[in-house]
Amino acid sequence: MLQPSHRGIYEFLWSEHKYPVMAVSLKSFQGMASRLGKRPQILSLLRKIADCALSERNENYNALLNAYTHIKPMISRERRRDIIETLLVNEKAAARMIYEDVIEHKEPGLAGCRLFFAAERAIYKLWDAQDRPGLWLCFGPFQMHITPQQVFSRVCLESECEPAQTLDRLNMLTSGIEFEVFSQWPDKLRRALEHNNMVATADNIVWLHPRVRPELLKPAADLYACDFLSAAALSIEKIWDNSDYPPEKIAQLPEYEEFCEYYTATAHPATMWQSGFNCAEAYEFVGHLFWHQWCRDNGQAPLPESDNESGSVGMETADEEVYSEEGEHGDDEACD
Repeated sequence: MLQPSHRGIYEFLWSEHKYPVMAVSLKSFQGMASRLGKRPQILSLLRKIADCALSERNENYNALLNAYTHIKPMISRERRRDIIETLLVNEKAAARMIYEDVIEHKEPGLAGCRLFFAAERAIYKLWDAQDRPGLWLCFGPFQMHITPQQVFSRVCLESECEPAQTLDRLNMLTSGIEFEVFSQWPDKLRRALEHNNMVATADNIVWLHPRVRPELLKPAADLYACDFLSAAALSIEKIWDNSDYPPEKIAQLPEYEEFCEYYTATAHPATMWQSGFNCAEAYEFVGHLFWHQWCRDNGQAPLPESDNESGSVGMETADEEVYSEEGEHGDDEACD
């Protein structure tokens, strides 16, 4: 399902990235929080998140300390002392302890915190466990929702692993496994899980994302039947995911030649590709949407439809179907 961009989704995404951004610099954190103000600057937010995701974390101690405050009320005084003492000498081990408590106490605010995920993977994706569970892809001008069944199907098809075996492995992850064990899984499966934001890692332990509900993971009855615009979104996803340096790609329209390379049935084995899909038309459509988003972000009015070559392909504001839950994805630390 494809939607026009909705502010709540990007607030949700920011709530997962705010501590990694804080780990890079407090100045970056304060500046980025303002991008979701009265006039959201969505493309700029995505680019800055991508930049910070791969930047050196000079303030990682401070970010972990802020994350620790989420689980502090839930744990014993002895456990608090152990975490703080560990944090002073070994930040990786302390991160693992914090995330162990996140999972044990089902603390929602840190479930998807990117301090505990592979920094370069799934930067613009998030799992939601509200009324519409599944994976959200945040492209800027629009967002895409993929059901748990559709995600599971494409993980199996792209990794060339049997569904039953894949589900057994995912169930193993619910209680955490050693990274050494995870690293022995097929490369394609590990990449598929990381690209779909399904695994959290802290120190040398790997867990299933707490918002991924194993009982919903089953092969979809049919291949994903998408329209030409959804196919374009999935093609952009592949380009961003396969980039050697994601900040160069995320929140930007790909070059036409690269888009054509991925706008093919072979690049999307879990999708029911239609013979009538036209690469040039799809590229023109999404290019128009990216341009309109850039104009909205910068307070500029786009050219009238009659004055440009893209045709009438604008999108209306999305309904508030997904929102940031108070207390779960809020941003108390945000500064204007």
